[in-house]
Amino acid sequence: MTDPAAAKQVPVLAALAQPTRLRILSLVAEAGPLGVAAGELAKVTRCPPSTLSFHLKELSRTGILEPRPRGRYMIYALRREVLEDLAGFLTELAGATAAPKARRARAERGGKRPRAGERAQLSMFAE
Repeated sequence: MTDPAAAKQVPVLAALAQPTRLRILSLVAEAGPLGVAAGELAKVTRCPPSTLSFHLKELSRTGILEPRPRGRYMIYALRREVLEDLAGFLTELAGATAAPKARRARAERGGKRPRAGERAQLSMFAE
């Protein structure tokens, strides 16, 4: 994982770290590619307009939701690629093992592997 990849996901994770926003995201995802009107989201979430507006702004700012004007209404649709990027990032984290860290630590020590005697000493502590 690279630092830029992690930095890119921080705002997305921050936007999702709120129960009302997760509920909004779920409703928009269920609506499919056509999206859902802000008024419908307000009814279902029972969120005051100013609070809903704040949550929608945060989700839109990070690119998770795409706001589209339709007449007098604002329709919100899910940008699945943003969540797919997040899922890929989390999958990479979940699949990370200690092996790369061990290789990195060995490289920092000069690339030397433990001698046979050292391995035997270390294994006695594992029992």
